[in-house]
Amino acid sequence: MASKRPYESGAEKRKKKKQRDDARSSLAGSMLKYVQGPTRSQEEDSDDEQPSTSSASSQQPQHPEQLQQLSNVSESSSSVPSTSSGTQHTTVTSEGVLSTPITHLQADDEEMNVASPTDPALWPKNISDTDRVEIIRRGPFKVPADFSFPKGPDGRAFHTNLQFKSLPNREKMKRSWLVYSPKTNAVFCFACKLFGSKTIKLTQTGYGDWSNINIRLRGHEGSPDHTKCMLKWKELDMRLRKNLAIDQQELALMEAEKKRWQDVMKRLFSITLSLATRNLAFRGSSQTLYEKDSGNFLKEVELLAEFDSVTERHVAKIKDEASRTHYLGQQTQNEIIEIVSSQTVRTIVKKIKEVKYYAIILDCTPDISHKEQMSLVVRIVELVPKPDIKEYFLGFLNVVETTGLNLSNVALEKLRELGISFDDCRGQSYDNGANMKGKRQGVQARLLQLNSIYLY
Repeated sequence: MASKRPYESGAEKRKKKKQRDDARSSLAGSMLKYVQGPTRSQEEDSDDEQPSTSSASSQQPQHPEQLQQLSNVSESSSSVPSTSSGTQHTTVTSEGVLSTPITHLQADDEEMNVASPTDPALWPKNISDTDRVEIIRRGPFKVPADFSFPKGPDGRAFHTNLQFKSLPNREKMKRSWLVYSPKTNAVFCFACKLFGSKTIKLTQTGYGDWSNINIRLRGHEGSPDHTKCMLKWKELDMRLRKNLAIDQQELALMEAEKKRWQDVMKRLFSITLSLATRNLAFRGSSQTLYEKDSGNFLKEVELLAEFDSVTERHVAKIKDEASRTHYLGQQTQNEIIEIVSSQTVRTIVKKIKEVKYYAIILDCTPDISHKEQMSLVVRIVELVPKPDIKEYFLGFLNVVETTGLNLSNVALEKLRELGISFDDCRGQSYDNGANMKGKRQGVQARLLQLNSIYLY
């Protein structure tokens, strides 16, 4: 009988890698829990709110956030210099946890309780009590006023009028339980997804049949199961507001822990903004605190721990191995960078839409792996507080072919993805490459056919 090979096969390695990737993707966006956002007490649902009359279009969903929230560092207590952060070494792995055997890390990751996102399509299948409390505290997700609902295959789209129920006396009552999911372009029942036991589209995959949506909503809100779930939701919401929950002591401890992580994450976001603004590298050859080559990110954490009590206590917990989770690893750094990047791009797009007209600058160059990339820069004239010419870099675009047709399609697709209208473009600038400036097949010629006042 052949003995079992001493190493894993390729199929086993791919299977384990897929499991790790799925676990990471399920936690995507979880750190947004620690970024200050609107709470249920700050943003109340108004029953007198009138339905919007904005028409639906096929633009991509947008979720404008405030970039300033990422740069404000909370000074919650007086700074105390650290006297115990000298020589002890703590290894930080790429998963953001202490260097311990792999079996222990996987067990801890499975037991870690991460708050659910606001989009109901991203909620876990089995919602824990802690997640349920956190979701109810936030309240149902509200679609931004400038959001454009995408159309389905039949040309229909969700409309904000569906968030209101017409009463026999012609009054309108807001459906506070109806939540729209930008991810799946469907609606969910907030109460039934949290407390319901029946398997229906409004609690599982979402309901997106816009031609029959009115009949489905009227039938659902009159069902006994929906009424029971609404009562459970409102009762728990009232108890949380008045601090009357049975496990109030546990909730108080959970709120204190949540506040601690919010303070820690604000400081990590501020460090990320500081390094990114100066174009400094984040990581070194070592991922260990208090080592010579640990990189700028960990060195900033060490420096902040000497003067800030929140960071000092956080680092002390890591050194004493009192906490396995610390959000200082490579994966966490990348996710913070991605969050800051997305907020920055949204702010730039907002400025472009405010001034309306713009020009684009395109250029191609291969990266270190010899993959062709095209940079996209937008040039605008800001009028407030005084006229000023600004250029904003919107990112590198991967290019498969360097033909004029493909380059123009990639640029147009990126503008469409950001929600920037190409009809408002008034200028273009390229290098002397034939695929760029060509009079017949170049990018400038192809884009000029779509916009005749698009100067080159």
